[in-house]
Amino acid sequence: MQKRTVLLISVMISALLSLAGCGGGKSLAVNGSPASMDGVTVTLEKAGAERKSKPDRYEYAFSGTIVNDTDEGIMKVTYTFALSDRDGKEFRSFAEIYDGVDTPIPPHSSVTFSHEGIRWGAQSVPASVTIGISSVKTESELPAVQLPQAGELLVQALGDEKLAAIREDPPVEIAFHVDQGGYGRTAVFREGEELDKAVQLLSAVRIAGEAEEYVSDNYNWIRLTWADGSTSVLSLNLRNLEISVHSLPRVYALEGLDAFWTFAAGYLIEDE
Repeated sequence: MQKRTVLLISVMISALLSLAGCGGGKSLAVNGSPASMDGVTVTLEKAGAERKSKPDRYEYAFSGTIVNDTDEGIMKVTYTFALSDRDGKEFRSFAEIYDGVDTPIPPHSSVTFSHEGIRWGAQSVPASVTIGISSVKTESELPAVQLPQAGELLVQALGDEKLAAIREDPPVEIAFHVDQGGYGRTAVFREGEELDKAVQLLSAVRIAGEAEEYVSDNYNWIRLTWADGSTSVLSLNLRNLEISVHSLPRVYALEGLDAFWTFAAGYLIEDE
């Protein structure tokens, strides 16, 4: 609990520095705040964005509070952001999730949140953001989530049934993406010995245990596409698996990932 508290404080400080105008950022007008649903209120207190021209993108930072005014613990809150330009035209929308897997928000209590991220291809930074809530789930509405355990196979540790059965029913495609300074390269395996080898190496990776390292600008991922068109996506850095629990990143060291990484790296092609 102490590690997660320290991490939350450091993330909040980083977000507040961005909002204060570091690197030429500007504050955004906030609409629809506070937003309420089913006894939960989400207040966006600060919002800022900064234009980046190489590569073409802008970076944002948001912070605020989630208040639970119900008599039951709140397990999951999905709240939304809609970004608009100076003329009031919406050009981006996305959702963030408070996921209290092991620590729901107690009745009549509040938590703070902060988010930093990158959006690509905008003509300009947003001028305003509108906040909303799309769903609220209580403790009784969501089952507990089993966290990865040391020694488990990666493909079995994440609760994805298709991923767990990868050897018996392999995907029709594996895409491996590496982002370096905003420029991406991707290896795609669709058939034959190359796909078989990628499946073999990925299915041998194991959870080594929870780690402290967190890469805030990690955009590396593995996406598996199944025969029915559905997908499973893993967020990875060079050594670790990254997942989000209770609105905080949780990082797990992996055994055997280097073999997959080395094999896939030989097939990387620069993205168009």
